[in-house]
Amino acid sequence: MDRFRFMPAALNSSRRRFVQGLAGGALAVVSARHLGWAAAAGPAAAGDAGTMLSGTEFNLEIGALPVNFTGQPGIATAVNGRLPAPLLRWREGDTITLRVSNRLSNPSSIHWHGIILPADMDGVPGLSFNGIGPGETYVYRFKVNQSGTYWYHSHSRFQE
Repeated sequence: MDRFRFMPAALNSSRRRFVQGLAGGALAVVSARHLGWAAAAGPAAAGDAGTMLSGTEFNLEIGALPVNFTGQPGIATAVNGRLPAPLLRWREGDTITLRVSNRLSNPSSIHWHGIILPADMDGVPGLSFNGIGPGETYVYRFKVNQSGTYWYHSHSRFQE
């Protein structure tokens, strides 16, 4: 029995376009890696230089990145021109300094999910700081108090 029998045609078409976009994107990444092409115009593939940054000093740029995942061109918010954003590797006990520059035309931010740190380093505009204005740089500096796996994302507008 076709489980999508009662799905409206428009929804089924959107789903088909989405799946085609995923398959096309995967094929493009595999082809580019096989042929040795740079992946600068698309999402970062695992193992590419810049996908993992380590140490205690970081320079991050929040900016726009043209993408096309479904056959429809769009703009994504990226960090250092990468999607997903670079993995940041820190050591418990180190003091981390992150200079985050906003290259977008709207305010931005980075929120450090689950990390114990001072309120003004939490990255929630209107609550812990004013946000990072277009063309501005904000310096996050805090001690890494616990080990673990965490994630970071914007807390500004629809940049999540």
